[in-house]
Amino acid sequence: MPETPIAAGSIRLHDKVTPSLAAGIYRFRSALDVRRTTNPGTALAAPPEHATHVQVSAPRLTLDVSEVAAQHPPRDAVGAFGDRLPHVVLGRRTLPWERRFSDGTPWLALLVVRSDEASLVTGPLRTIVGETVFARLNAAEPVDGNRTVVGLRAKDLPTLRALLPSRADVGLLTHVRQVNVADTALAGRDDDGWFAVVTANRLPLGGSGPTKYTACLVSLESRDDAWSTTTGNPPTLIVLASWPFTTSTAGGTFEHLAAHLDLGAFGAPPAGAPAIVDSAGSLGLTGTHRDGTPTIMGYRPPLLGSAPDPLPDGPADVTADAAFELGRLLAAADGRFIREVVAWHRATDDAARSGSAASVRSDSARSYAGSGPMLRRAAVAAADSDPLAALGEAFAQRLRSRTTRAELWQAHPGGASLIPRQLPREGEPS
Repeated sequence: MPETPIAAGSIRLHDKVTPSLAAGIYRFRSALDVRRTTNPGTALAAPPEHATHVQVSAPRLTLDVSEVAAQHPPRDAVGAFGDRLPHVVLGRRTLPWERRFSDGTPWLALLVVRSDEASLVTGPLRTIVGETVFARLNAAEPVDGNRTVVGLRAKDLPTLRALLPSRADVGLLTHVRQVNVADTALAGRDDDGWFAVVTANRLPLGGSGPTKYTACLVSLESRDDAWSTTTGNPPTLIVLASWPFTTSTAGGTFEHLAAHLDLGAFGAPPAGAPAIVDSAGSLGLTGTHRDGTPTIMGYRPPLLGSAPDPLPDGPADVTADAAFELGRLLAAADGRFIREVVAWHRATDDAARSGSAASVRSDSARSYAGSGPMLRRAAVAAADSDPLAALGEAFAQRLRSRTTRAELWQAHPGGASLIPRQLPREGEPS
């Protein structure tokens, strides 16, 4: 049953998207059961059983920045974030379930910590998680114990209990969003419109002044000890990605930015200050000619609100050049647009090559036909004594019969000019 299309601006939520195979190493066994066709009940000696190993890969100890589609609050942002749960949006819809517990609990959780509650530590995997946890990770899938990882170490066990969601809540804090791929506000540059979202279980409340927080996406793979440890030092969790932000009393949110827009005209100077744009709205910029001499160039910003149409062009005004460069950079940053342009370019190039090859064959056939019956009969008569003449006649016949489609192996677009010499007769030294 086909899915109902998603309208732009709408979101379809899913509890989870579980891959058929979780990340890890799998062994497949295959064997043959050989029996006689005349007596199906009689088994014959079968070849040895064959075993092969397949590894289903997925991120494990770190997360590439390309996997993160968005995050809230933004990195290094300062604002009133205490009324909205932090979250991270992942481009791979199955990522939270590519490594999971036996009951289906995702292996990812987002923790939000203050600077006085926990710290980030860096070191070898064995040292960060300990030998017991390393042995469990290595048994599930071999891993380099000396690889450098980042860990989150709480100051004590009660603090970790306050930061870490319960095992039942981990699944509730993770979901999948599906959006319309044409909705650039929600889909961005994503190709399929599917995202996995991991949400924190804690609001980053502010204090009497700005409060610094760090959002940490941690791995819970083989970490039953994160919930079962009741005494001693708190377990150190592997951090796949993290970013800092600061909670304050105001600012930072879209609502605050929209409510405090500067509605003054672009380029309008403060009271008593001289104007920075001329009467036509052109901003003077210092530049340098190719010969090294300084010059003043005009530029009309895109937020001006009005501009002459067409835009002025030439060395004295760089508005059109800047607009072209901005469009080129935006296009280069759009992966889907680039793929479409490449596909169009290849199709156009293939069509041009096909047309060129077909034209060469057609011209060759017409040239042979116009050479006159005497030369053609002489070529046929010489076929018994000159194999090259027979080959030329056969080639011409094929050219005359195939001039509507391109087969690049039949004739080079360069024609006979690429083979200026005669081939030697059969039996002659080359």
